[in-house]
Amino acid sequence: MKFNVEYTGVAEERVLTYDIEECSFDIEPTVQEINLDIVVNKLNLTVVDNNKVIQVWGFCGFTTWIKSDCKVPQSTKGTLQVMDDLKAGVGSYRVNKEDFPVYINAQTGWVCIGNPEKSGNAVEFINNCIAVIDTYNEFVSLWLRPQTLPKI
Repeated sequence: MKFNVEYTGVAEERVLTYDIEECSFDIEPTVQEINLDIVVNKLNLTVVDNNKVIQVWGFCGFTTWIKSDCKVPQSTKGTLQVMDDLKAGVGSYRVNKEDFPVYINAQTGWVCIGNPEKSGNAVEFINNCIAVIDTYNEFVSLWLRPQTLPKI
């Protein structure tokens, strides 16, 4: 799956939360009208008409998170778009066949799904949600900093 990053200086104005009881991320306000979802592990990235990713939500169990001192990459606000021609209304599409490892830096509050060491084009497409895309337009990592996190 290929992605495009466009730096606009503006990110989606939404609030990212983590529900400890449900082990899931959610976002407010929620967009109900979607075209499709891109799935990273069990986390959904909602895509709308112009293939733009506008929200993050879904299960991400914290019991398997790996403690780390990983540092969030420098990023610029902008948009994250899916380049593939995916059919809307037929379900969801996985970014990768295998699940990515999930890391947490408890001191900074950032959760990284994917490779925290690999660099690329980092875009903050939603407040406190950063995607890193490599030079081949492929997914490297998703960085999330919700308002609250479980004690790890």
